[in-house]
Amino acid sequence: MKQRTTLLVLGLTGGLLIAAGCTPKTEPTSAEKPVQVTTAVPSPTPDARSELVAELQRSQGVAHRYAVRGGLPEGQKVTGTGAFDPKKRRFQSTVAVTGGKYPSAGSRIVIGTDSYVRPSDDKDWVHVDLKRVKRDDIFLRFDWVDPTGLKAFTSSIISVDRVDPHTYAGRFDPNGNSTTSFLPVGAPSIVSIGTRLAPFRITTDDAGWVTSITVELSPNDGPKLTMTTTMKDHGKPLKINAPKGAGEAADFYYRK
Repeated sequence: MKQRTTLLVLGLTGGLLIAAGCTPKTEPTSAEKPVQVTTAVPSPTPDARSELVAELQRSQGVAHRYAVRGGLPEGQKVTGTGAFDPKKRRFQSTVAVTGGKYPSAGSRIVIGTDSYVRPSDDKDWVHVDLKRVKRDDIFLRFDWVDPTGLKAFTSSIISVDRVDPHTYAGRFDPNGNSTTSFLPVGAPSIVSIGTRLAPFRITTDDAGWVTSITVELSPNDGPKLTMTTTMKDHGKPLKINAPKGAGEAADFYYRK
């Protein structure tokens, strides 16, 4: 069979990179803090942060499904669904950004070192050989260590209170340890620079799996942004297969 070459639409994988509005990186006053944070009861455990981090890491370490919805800068909104199996190295996601000047949508499947992308207005998939992609390529690369941004979010947590047996509330640093985007969790698209500490709320089920993560960002040039990620089916098998008949990305997309 003759190999088919297809132009890769870069906007699918890179178009969601949006810089969040910057605000002075200072701790909010008590009047600025959301109700769910200020009303949190003292943690009944010696270290609520360590407990929450352990549950986040445990939830990320097994196969699971997730869904994302939330606001983005410049009046945009993001919705998405996905599935991630870190042990079998299987990943898939469908993301749509609506509103604003640059709406976009598309799907991605990654199996090992093979990545497949497809814009929402195209029925054809495009195959990208990740072994040929440079690690600093923001359009084509894929990070198996933290594809959904959950690991970066976990490391950014500053303080935690235990609200009840299934709820945590606290604050995190939206800027993380670098300028790499990790929000919204599940559809990393915002690079936050110089933003003050922000509130989050996380729920778990009876088994200790993380079921939802809600964060709030307060840019200085727009309304408050609320982003929610839900997780389910922890540890259950996922069926993620390579699409049939995918075309090959053109050679010039592999930078030398």
